[in-house]
Amino acid sequence: MTNRIAVHMEGQEGALHIDGLTGQIVTPNQERPEWADGYAVALLAERIGWYEQRLGHQLPEAIRKPQLLTAQDLGWIGVDAEGDEVEIEANAEHRMELLAGYLGIDRTDFDQERNFAGAIAQADVDHTYVTQATDEATLEQVEGQGFSETQKKAING
Repeated sequence: MTNRIAVHMEGQEGALHIDGLTGQIVTPNQERPEWADGYAVALLAERIGWYEQRLGHQLPEAIRKPQLLTAQDLGWIGVDAEGDEVEIEANAEHRMELLAGYLGIDRTDFDQERNFAGAIAQADVDHTYVTQATDEATLEQVEGQGFSETQKKAING
């Protein structure tokens, strides 16, 4: 069994396959679409790291083990017309759209700016509940208690 990921370019014809571990293009040169001219290796680890910085280590399967990616969501090592090695950066706007989708944020609703921080905080809380089960139990003990009740318990022991 091979671990291949299909890659396409939005708005362009054709696709190619990359190795899911190394990021190397496995599609033969003569079968690659025109948009992939000069591309050699997809930077898969960089992509995962970018999402981990924003979503935490508990990434959705669609990010950690994708079956289909857009070329814009990947950084690439490639070769320019002179034969020099170049790095092609991922499209930041495309990634932000995907990130907004994972966080449930409508980027066209500018009034949600205040809600963005709340969405990130909620994702962090959800992640903590999964990774720090004892903290969740402590939180459940104090939920529903007012400040004065908690203060009385702290003072009275």
